[in-house]
Amino acid sequence: MTLCVCLKANGAIVMAADSRGTIGDPRGLTAINDSETKLFQLGVCGLTIAGASEMGAALLDEWRTKGLNSAANVEEAIFGVRTESLDSFQRWFANIPPAQRPGVLVTVAGYRFPAGMEPEPKVYLLNSQANFAPQLFNNPCMSGVPQYAVYLVHRYYDQTIPPEQAKALAEYLIAETASQDPKVGGPIHIAEITPDNGYRELTEDEVKRIHEENEQLNERMSGFFLERGSS
Repeated sequence: MTLCVCLKANGAIVMAADSRGTIGDPRGLTAINDSETKLFQLGVCGLTIAGASEMGAALLDEWRTKGLNSAANVEEAIFGVRTESLDSFQRWFANIPPAQRPGVLVTVAGYRFPAGMEPEPKVYLLNSQANFAPQLFNNPCMSGVPQYAVYLVHRYYDQTIPPEQAKALAEYLIAETASQDPKVGGPIHIAEITPDNGYRELTEDEVKRIHEENEQLNERMSGFFLERGSS
């Protein structure tokens, strides 16, 4: 399993994903590895993949072979991802109904550049079992194991949030989920997408600093309630 998060911020889009892969029945975890890559660049856009990881990797290879790495805006990216994914699944699973095909959830995020207007942040979710029909998200988009993150987003998120705070929140959502659900875990990867600079993935040191600052805030919150209880 996994947790992939996409947040719109003031002037940026933030995407994040864990790196845990699971083997076996998800109702009873049997084996894990923490070396999965689920966050990728696609031209000036970003994408995450949740679900059947090997199938997602096969699709990613198809997208790159067809030149989608040169996508100049989110419209090009979403059209290419949907077209090539549909074509691939039709070739691979022609006699299997969409609802019975392997489950792959692809989040694509980036900017639309309408003439004479400000760039528009767009976030789409494509589900292989719904024929990769692009679902447009105005709110945070989360795939994999989202239940803890959904609760925290309702408490702490607002679209006017600055990019730095959005990065911290994305890391916090995944780290807190990992503390409660063993199907999420491993190193966290975070990327920022802006209209001017496109896609940039944070370094390990940048993510580590964000995690440490979040841990300090958690300790302060715990101390606040403990101090109130002892007064």
